[in-house]
Amino acid sequence: MTTAEIATAFAKRGWYVLPCYPQQKIPFFPIAKQGYKSASNKPATVKKWFEKSPLLNIGIACAPSNLVVFDIDYRNGGTTEGLDLDTFTVETGDGLHLYYKAPIGASFKGKLRDGVDIKFNGYVVTAGSLHENGKFYEIVKDIEPAPVMGWC
Repeated sequence: MTTAEIATAFAKRGWYVLPCYPQQKIPFFPIAKQGYKSASNKPATVKKWFEKSPLLNIGIACAPSNLVVFDIDYRNGGTTEGLDLDTFTVETGDGLHLYYKAPIGASFKGKLRDGVDIKFNGYVVTAGSLHENGKFYEIVKDIEPAPVMGWC
């Protein structure tokens, strides 16, 4: 699949998508002038962005998408211990992103423990993107995000 197809599929889920510079986690400012606040869940808009610039990385704005993402970084000692693994999952350049449904009005601290960050106010780079280390982000479990439990 192309980045345009992947990004459009995320928008069709109702997720807010933003373009990021190729092989980076920085919003692509010619389009995302307000950073992750420029994200869109309109499939036609998202498709146009990524067809015009197919090397862009794909970001998902978490809170507007009603998502909270647990970012497991193996290099920092992160593990999935105690987390619900039956959820939408993306393999990153050096770990995993576990996507959960965020309750309306929720707030989250930024870190669960060493090596496990909680992404909610902001965005994550996701599947279809190329990590700075040359590895592609890939979906490893394509199911509906599970409800987040107990970390609010």
